[in-house]
Amino acid sequence: MRPVIAVFAAGIFFAWNCGAGEAPGRITYRSHPLAIDEAVQLALRQNPSILEQVQELKRQRGIVLVAQSTLLPQLTMTGTYSKTDPALLHTSGGNTSSTSNLDLVAAPANLPAGTPLTTSNTASVPLNQLFGGVTSAISGTTDSWVVQLYVSQTLWNGGADIAARRQARISEDAAYYQLRDTIDQVVANVRTQFDQILLDRALIQVQEESVNLLQSQLADQRSRFEAGTVPQFNVLQAETQLENQIPSLITARNNYRIAQLTLARTLGIPADQQYASDEPLPVAGMLTYTPIQFDLASALAIARADRPFLKVQRSNVLAGVENVTVQAAGFQPTITAQAGLEQRNDPSSTQLTKTREGWFLGLSGSWNIFDGFRTYGNVKEARASLEQAKATFDDAVRQVELEVATAVSNLRNAQETIVSTQKAIEEAREALRLSNERLAAGTGTQLDVLNAQTQLTTAETNFVQAEFNYISAVIEFQRSTATEIKYNNEFDSATARPSTLTTGEASKAAKFRHDSPLDPDKPATAKAKRISLTPPAGKVDLRNND
Repeated sequence: MRPVIAVFAAGIFFAWNCGAGEAPGRITYRSHPLAIDEAVQLALRQNPSILEQVQELKRQRGIVLVAQSTLLPQLTMTGTYSKTDPALLHTSGGNTSSTSNLDLVAAPANLPAGTPLTTSNTASVPLNQLFGGVTSAISGTTDSWVVQLYVSQTLWNGGADIAARRQARISEDAAYYQLRDTIDQVVANVRTQFDQILLDRALIQVQEESVNLLQSQLADQRSRFEAGTVPQFNVLQAETQLENQIPSLITARNNYRIAQLTLARTLGIPADQQYASDEPLPVAGMLTYTPIQFDLASALAIARADRPFLKVQRSNVLAGVENVTVQAAGFQPTITAQAGLEQRNDPSSTQLTKTREGWFLGLSGSWNIFDGFRTYGNVKEARASLEQAKATFDDAVRQVELEVATAVSNLRNAQETIVSTQKAIEEAREALRLSNERLAAGTGTQLDVLNAQTQLTTAETNFVQAEFNYISAVIEFQRSTATEIKYNNEFDSATARPSTLTTGEASKAAKFRHDSPLDPDKPATAKAKRISLTPPAGKVDLRNND
């Protein structure tokens, strides 16, 4: 019976180690080669950049709540208790428990002039007895307490609180746009790194085929040398060609391992014992050349309108406009209203339980007539920051245009290279076939065969590289124009998203995929939107120049 129990326990232990901690639907990336869809979904769930940006959404939401709190009434309850030294407490009338240090000296009216005053012919009366109704005496209690419950509300502070709330909401919107941009960037990185693995694997196959051919050439030349039909030089030449080709194979295998490790980091997969293997993250698939239609003018227009990166920069400009309002509020007064209830002990009674209650209300205001140019400096700083944000946005537009134009140029270059290398491969294979036939017929040389083999290896390498370049250009084109749809839809449909992203946040993130900071329902004012559309200071308009 014990062996059966041991086998059963071992089975449970194995199953626990294989599946512990895996939620339903989790990708078991080590049970089979990873497909591209699985890799992207895994990255969308646990890529560090996406996880960080999700927390940024929550941080910005907290900032909005803080800014919004200043617009709401503040309900406060305070309480104080104090005990005072009796020597510090004085009231009029009553008995005194202290003695006076001053006495009034009185002499008889019939005392001759010039007679010295002594205790025998005078009388002294303490002042606290003579002026008993005026001197201080302690009454009541030396303990006191006060409890207040009041509401305070800022009525006016130059619009600083309202502008600060708008600024916080704009920054929160920018965080959602940044999340969309991060998703596009992560998806592009995963796809490119995945295809890099496929490229390196294809290059390994090319190098292995070349090495195998050179090994067969070496074996053939050795057999011919032993038969006495070729000189030893042919053998040495074949050996040299083979040894020169092997380092390329070693490099290709090393690049293949590094590419897998790079993808594993992007996917958030921890390093462990499996990383000691020659294939730490096996992937499935192969490079596939699929031409797409593209137009530079249309691509530029789409990128300017939809690229989340530009929406982030536009939001920064709008937030800068609101910051100027916040800082300029220092020139205006602040008015606050307050009303509440108060309960305190009765100061005329020694019993702390005897109280007095009542209400109070009032207004308070302040106005910094001169603050040493602090507000002026804050406004100057805010306006300069606004101009910096405008300049950054303007440069970001040029950067996006460059990225789109570069992607289109790379697409054309890779497409032309693929056509050229396909023809080169056909010609190189035919040249290798003819050189082998000529060598066998005795009309050719071994050098012709080796050169033909080198040309074929070069052509195949160029073709595989051109395929990768085209696929990478497609990925970059979709990222730079924000036209990647498949994986963005999966993120929005909850197929692949971090567990830390709440349903409400995910819904807003899906909405912000198509929104613009200049939409009518956005928090920025019409004035701020108008200011954000003006060019930065010093910008030269070159549109009408010849």
